[in-house]
Amino acid sequence: MAESVFPESTKKFIVALNRAIQRKNVYDIQHLYESEFSYQTSKHYKTSLWPSPQLVSPLVDDDENFMVLYKQLYHRHMYVRKLSSGLSGHFSSFQNYMDLFNIILGLTTEAPEFEIPAAWCWDMIDEFVYQFYAFHSYRSRPDLTEADRKMLKDNPHAWSAQTVIRFLLFFASKGEVGAEAAEEKKSEAGSPHALFETLGVYALIGMLRINSLMGDYTGGIEVLEGVDITGAHEHVSVPAAHASLHYHMAFAYLVTRRYAESVRYSRDGLVYLARNKALIPRTYQQNNIYKMQEQMYGILALATSLVPQGLEEGLAAGVHERFASQMQRMRVMDMEAYSEVFKSVAPKFVPMSLTNDTNAKPDDGLAIQLKVFLKEVESIRRVPDIYSYLKLCTTINVERLTSFLGEESGGLTRRLLYLKHKTQSGSPALEKKGSGKSKSSDIQFVVSEGMVHVSERRQQKQHADFFIREILRYEYVVAEVEASRRVSYF
Repeated sequence: MAESVFPESTKKFIVALNRAIQRKNVYDIQHLYESEFSYQTSKHYKTSLWPSPQLVSPLVDDDENFMVLYKQLYHRHMYVRKLSSGLSGHFSSFQNYMDLFNIILGLTTEAPEFEIPAAWCWDMIDEFVYQFYAFHSYRSRPDLTEADRKMLKDNPHAWSAQTVIRFLLFFASKGEVGAEAAEEKKSEAGSPHALFETLGVYALIGMLRINSLMGDYTGGIEVLEGVDITGAHEHVSVPAAHASLHYHMAFAYLVTRRYAESVRYSRDGLVYLARNKALIPRTYQQNNIYKMQEQMYGILALATSLVPQGLEEGLAAGVHERFASQMQRMRVMDMEAYSEVFKSVAPKFVPMSLTNDTNAKPDDGLAIQLKVFLKEVESIRRVPDIYSYLKLCTTINVERLTSFLGEESGGLTRRLLYLKHKTQSGSPALEKKGSGKSKSSDIQFVVSEGMVHVSERRQQKQHADFFIREILRYEYVVAEVEASRRVSYF
């Protein structure tokens, strides 16, 4: 029966993928996952579901490990193509994720019984977090039936924040990444397999995203304190993971009023994507990556408008190209312009305050976050003006600067300290390296004996990082080409 239901090429793909997983051939798995799965989807399943797990199971002799991975692909395709069947589809996908995660967490730490490539690891975690959002967005709909409400009441732990975060913490612990795992690892011998280290890092990025969706930005930032992400982390090589990490960190720092760190993460994320744009079209998450790229430009526009800071020429041109009119309006503190840009860069917040018998609107979270952000903007509305005056001189009397700005006596000093504080980055990673605080503004100043002394800082171009990243990128491309020559699928 199974043989007559779906195309022969799909059957060959399923058998080949199962064989590659059994043999732990990561190169074959990666090619089949990234290329063949997308090809089969576009050719046969654009508007329909993939073959049901019940039909696929006989083809692989009921292989439990393969089937739970296939179900993950099946449900992900259902969400991407918007073919979900209501709450039952959400609960079915949740149960499959629980089965999948329990199997992975039960694998041998040093030598797992099967492996999957980094791209699949990221897509798995990313889709898990997305379906968490999709479930809570669905349950906030005003047209839920009584049967839906009963189903929600009978399954209180399905897609709950506690359950989702707990499993992500299990992955971080299994891979021995994060602050808590680093302390535990000191007393244990051996190290986990790269599969678990990769999943652990991606789980922490997923937790950052979840905390951001729920409005707990400080908690999201603290999650990654034990991971060195100041450079190109070896496990954050997947472009979508890199984009998600830098976008959510940049946004979290923006709304916690740490503008220097926000600019730094936006800048690093945009530079990485610009230099690795050749890798982006390979992934089905291409649209998501480009969206986060645009949002990071918007974050740069907001942060540099609130507390002016120096940007590289290319980034400054990118911000101007996308937000020229809003930037002009934000310079004169137009609140509507700030509101427009903030709405375009904010994530889709999760309505976590819902109960099973209420119907809050899904965008309530955005309205609350926007209100808090605009209140902060209103409180520092003269900071950009102060920055403009400081750029015109090397030394100026505080009283004269006060008269130029029309400020009250004594109020300017507080604003100067605010500007100096907000243009310095004091991240834990920099402090561990002994670098102290990094300065993101292109001017620096000190206030002494009633005088403001200003100095301009010229940025030096760094070429070494560019060549190192290019070498690594070409090594990755060469490795993939050589691997493709060795692969025989059908």
